[in-house]
Amino acid sequence: MLALTLFVFAPLAQTVLISFFEWNLVSPQRHFIGLENYTAIFSDPGFVGVIGQSFAYMALALIGNFALPVGLALLTLQLPEREAELFQSLLFVPAVVAVSIGVLVWSWFYLPAGGLFNVALGALGLPQPAWLTDPGLALPAVSLAANWKFLGFNYLIALAGLRAIPREYLEAARVDGASGARLIFRIVLPLFGPSALFLLVSTLLQSLEQVFVPIEVLTVGGPAGATTNLMYSVYQEGFKFFRAGRAAAESVLLIALFAGLIVWQFRMFERRVAYDR
Repeated sequence: MLALTLFVFAPLAQTVLISFFEWNLVSPQRHFIGLENYTAIFSDPGFVGVIGQSFAYMALALIGNFALPVGLALLTLQLPEREAELFQSLLFVPAVVAVSIGVLVWSWFYLPAGGLFNVALGALGLPQPAWLTDPGLALPAVSLAANWKFLGFNYLIALAGLRAIPREYLEAARVDGASGARLIFRIVLPLFGPSALFLLVSTLLQSLEQVFVPIEVLTVGGPAGATTNLMYSVYQEGFKFFRAGRAAAESVLLIALFAGLIVWQFRMFERRVAYDR
């Protein structure tokens, strides 16, 4: 409780307090302005776009860091032992690469001239898009780099959860005639519920944090704010524009957003998760 108070509750209370002031992080003077930071946020037409882009990042993270790892883990269980071990090693390689180094490699992939993707597309006679300067492509491109980095860790969590399912349950289901998709959807995935719930919650909570470095390295929030999300906006407001009050207000909204998502997830899925095996 002491650690939580020092490193969670006290900073959270300080953040809420700062959100009611106008402060530039440098001056010893703070000017109390009440709810003006919040009203300024909601009256900003660009803020709705930031919220929408935040949800877009979360949706892409659910595909790349939840659905895909679970699918790859199910595939791994069908492989012979030696091939499965090689598969695990290859998928986990991105997790041990420094985020900044990995994103720099992706920046080369996305180069409009000489980049890996456009060279391959040019060889096939296909159009070569501007991946990071096209507002319609920049957000998926940044999200892809982030998902690649954290895919391997989530894959191992999914694989561990699937392997923890008692084999006798699967053998009994096969004796009763279950196989293929029926075995997976009726037996495997319901027993995978606790691990799936943990993976789902952690993926959503970390989605905006994990994409922070790719945004900073690849696009700096551009083009025209098309890749900014709520967490990156907090950083910009606080440490680039030195508007600490507005940054704190956006932080409070970010916390409320995540809290609402977590409560919704547990209400939706907790009753369907069977912990007793």
